[in-house]
Parts: sequence; C-alpha cells; structure tokens
Amino acid sequence: MEPPNLNWEDVHAFSVAVRSRSYREAAQALGTTHPTVRRRLASLEAAVGFPLFQRDTPGLQPTLQGQALLLAVQGVEGAMSGFARQARAADDRLRGPIRATMSYSVAVGLAPAIRAFSRRWPDITMTIDTTTEFANLGALAADVAIRGVPSGTQPDASLAGRRAATVSVAVYGAEASADCWIASSSEPDWHSRTPFPELPVRLVIPEVALRLEACRLGMGLAVLPCVVADPHLPRRSGPEPGLELWVLVHPDMRRNPRLKLFRDAMVEAIRERSDALSG
Repeated sequence: MEPPNLNWEDVHAFSVAVRSRSYREAAQALGTTHPTVRRRLASLEAAVGFPLFQRDTPGLQPTLQGQALLLAVQGVEGAMSGFARQARAADDRLRGPIRATMSYSVAVGLAPAIRAFSRRWPDITMTIDTTTEFANLGALAADVAIRGVPSGTQPDASLAGRRAATVSVAVYGAEASADCWIASSSEPDWHSRTPFPELPVRLVIPEVALRLEACRLGMGLAVLPCVVADPHLPRRSGPEPGLELWVLVHPDMRRNPRLKLFRDAMVEAIRERSDALSG
C-alpha cells in the first residue's frame, strides 16, 4: 500500500483545529478563513482515507484515529519549529522582522524606546502584539516576549532572558469607591494582604489600562502598578514588589544579532525607569 501523499499545511491545520475545537478559532489561529480550514481538513481526511473528527458531536472532537495521528503530528511540529528557529537564528543580517509580545501598558511605556530603535535601525520591521498571554516562543509565535512574573518566581525554564526591573504595586482608588474590588482575575490571591480584605470582587478586568480607567471612574479599588496609577489616583496602601519584568527569548534565538539589539534596547529603556517602576 502506497503511503498517503500529505500536505504539511493540511497536517498543521489538523493540529491547530484539535487544539482550537472550532473552525472559527482554528481559522483565527492560522490567520485564514473558516472555509479554508474546512478544505484543508477534508483534504487531509481524503489523503489518509478515514475521518479525523467525529460527525455527531458539537465542535471539533477527534476520532480515535485522529487522536492517534495527533501524537505523531506533535512530534513533527516540534521538529519543524526547531528547524524554523535555527533558520531564523542563523540570519545574522541587521534587517528583517521582529515580532515582540508585551502587555498594552508595557507597550505604551516603551513606545519612545521602540520609536528610537525603529529610527536607528530602519531596515528592521517590528510587529508589537499587545496581549497578557505568554506567546509560544518555541513555535515562533513571537521572537521576544516582555513579561511580568510574580515577584519571587522565575519565568518558564525553557526560555532565556534578563530580568529588567521590579514593578511595585499598591492599592488605588477614591475613598468614596472603597466598597468593592476591581480585580485582574475572578479569584485574586492578594486581597487578604491588603488593608481591605473584606471587600468583595465585583468587576474583573485583566488589562491594566482598563482596570485603571474603571478605578478612575469610581467603580472600586484596584491593585495597580505604581508607575501606571500614581499620576491618576491616590494610593490606599504602601507599595510592595508585585512583578519582575523580564525580556525573554527562546534559547535558540538569543544570539541572533537583530534580536539581541532589540532586547538590549528594551532592557536599557526599562532600567532607565527603574525608580518609577519600583514605586
């Protein structure tokens, strides 16, 4: 029996579809359209000769055969990602793309440094993805991640990077609004350590900038980075270390010259603001 003639993009679409569990989310993850994802999955099923997804359940639930193939696909994806990282790391030209991921608030704070970097190195193009989620640097979802991790902890051991600064936080809000919390998650673990442990959480806003705005509108108290909130709101507690800000890459990418230039520039810019960041 001849082995099936497989298209790598079809195989990759299958892996993403299993993780996404819906055509819509798979299309978003792949940067394509719903019909294209359907077409790729149908093409792969035709190549292997059996259904990869159950037809009588909602969402994209893999069949037993599909689950068995997924294990092999994950190994292939790891090898392909490793190849892509090595190829990108070997490109030592001071030109080309850089994809960086950081929160919106960090991006706003680093905007002058990013502008200066762009003017100094005009042949380097940048994409700044503002998200609070850790991008998969191993799969090259981003080249550089600037992320805060809780003080006293370390980033994922699979990443390489430098700690740039300590970010202090405090409780903020007008006295008239001190009847509830505006939290970053539905189950905060910090409120018991504040002067207001009895207040309930009535609003959850993960993004710092939006949490600040809700606090300014008198919707409750919030724990916010001092560097973000001090110009706008009164402190209701003393500052304490909240996050360690790291500039991270995949270990395979740390010697790439243009990424090193960008990382060094961002670390320097963050450290120049260390007094403000530490509260």
